[in-house]
Amino acid sequence: MSFEVKEWGNIEKIGKGYGFNTEKKFYAILETKKGSYRGNHTHPNNQYTLLLSGDAKYIVYLNEEIIEKTLKKGEIFKVEAEIPHIMVPETDIITFEWWDGDFIAKNVNSIFDKYTLERIGPDKIKR
Repeated sequence: MSFEVKEWGNIEKIGKGYGFNTEKKFYAILETKKGSYRGNHTHPNNQYTLLLSGDAKYIVYLNEEIIEKTLKKGEIFKVEAEIPHIMVPETDIITFEWWDGDFIAKNVNSIFDKYTLERIGPDKIKR
């Protein structure tokens, strides 16, 4: 077994990122800066997030309700497949994340406007 770690999700105003594939799953370690966000999308696969440092919360849209969940260091937070979500750091953070498959994301519109309005996220940056 072998894998190669490459820059991934590395966006100057948001934070550095590195990712790799192994055993048909995608893994990433991500820095996310205060004042930004990651997500604002859905995935066809379950996503798991482990907060390594800093303070952050996940916001998910489930059963037509917005639910906020504060992340705790060392605890894995799971977002089920096809659930709209966004991660908002309250300080600079580092997370380890993985998906039950490849990373595939479909942007969502308007659900999380309250959280994206004054923040910068991947869906606001042209690459």
